[in-house]
Amino acid sequence: MRKFTHPILLATGLATGIAFAPPLRAETDLGDVISGVAQSLIQQELDKNAYIAAREANTISAYRDYLAKYPKGLYRANAEQAIIRLGGTADGSPTAAQTEASLGLTLSQKIGVQRALTRLGYNTYGADGVWGRNTRSALATWQRDSGLTATGYMTAPQLKTLLKDGEGGISPNDPAGGGAMSAAETEAQLRLSRSERIQIQSQLTQLGYNAGVADGLWGSRTRAAIGAWQKANKETQTGYVTGAQVTLMAKQAGKVAAPQPEAGSDAALEESLLGLTRSEKIALQRGLTRLGYNTYGADGVWGRNTRTAISAWQRDEGQTVTGYLTADQVRQIRVDTGI
Repeated sequence: MRKFTHPILLATGLATGIAFAPPLRAETDLGDVISGVAQSLIQQELDKNAYIAAREANTISAYRDYLAKYPKGLYRANAEQAIIRLGGTADGSPTAAQTEASLGLTLSQKIGVQRALTRLGYNTYGADGVWGRNTRSALATWQRDSGLTATGYMTAPQLKTLLKDGEGGISPNDPAGGGAMSAAETEAQLRLSRSERIQIQSQLTQLGYNAGVADGLWGSRTRAAIGAWQKANKETQTGYVTGAQVTLMAKQAGKVAAPQPEAGSDAALEESLLGLTRSEKIALQRGLTRLGYNTYGADGVWGRNTRTAISAWQRDEGQTVTGYLTADQVRQIRVDTGI
C-alpha cells in the first residue's frame, strides 16, 4: 500500500527542520481500552463469585456482606430480595416483627388490641392474647384502611392510636378495656407450659377427676375434669383454671409447689443446650428406672413417660418440677446410679 504525505506538511517540516514522529496516540488509547475492559471483566467475576458465596451461605449477614463490598453490584437486587425473604431488611433497619417485639407487649395489652380491632370492625375471632393468623390479618387490614403500611405487626404509635380509637375509652395503660377477663383469658395469662399442663392433668386424675391421657392437650375431657374439680371445691365452674386453683390442686395432689409460668419452656431450652446424645439419654432413662422412676422403656426418646419420671424424681428431690433435666441433675443421676 502506498503512503502519501501531505505536501504542505512536508514543506513545513522541511522549512522548519522539524522531524515528524509516527502517530502513537492511537496505540496508547487502544491499550487503555483493552486494560479497562479486562479490569471490568475481572471486577464482574469477583462480583459474581461474592454473590455466589453469599447465596450458598444463604444468611442475612452473608448477603449484607456482599452488599457492603459491592454496593452497586450486578446482583444487588437479588441480594436485597433474599434478605427480605429471610425476614430481614435490605438497609439493616429492624423488621416489622422486631419492632413489635421491642414493644414488650403484655398479654393484657394484646387482648386489648384484639378487642379494639373487633370493635372497629376487624374481627380477630377471639381475644385471648394469642396473635395468630386471624389477628395478624385483622391488624394488616386496619393498617391498610388507615393509610399505613400493612405489615400485620404493631408499632408504638399504632398501638396508641388503635387503643384510643377503640370503643370504651381504652388507653395503653388499661388495654383490656376495663372489663373483667373471661375464664379462658385468665387461664391464658398463666402461660402454662406443656409440661405444666401434663402435670395438672395427672393431678386431676390422681384426685379422682379423669382428665384422660396426660399429654398437655386440654380437650373436652380435661375441661370436664377441671369443671368437676371446681364444683367439688366450691369454685366457679368454668372448666378453666386460675393461678389460685392451680396452687390448691397441687397441694391436694401432694405436690411441693405449683408450677411457675413458663418454667417448662425455659427448662426445655436449657435441656436442649446440654446436647445430650441418644446413648446418654438411654443411660439416663435406665438410671431413672433403677432409682424407682419407671420410664417404661430406654430408647433415647424422651416422651410423656420419661418426662413424668423426671418430674417425679425432681419432686422427691425437692427441686423445681419441670420434667426437663439440668446439667447438675444429669450429674446427680449419674452419681446416684453409677451410669
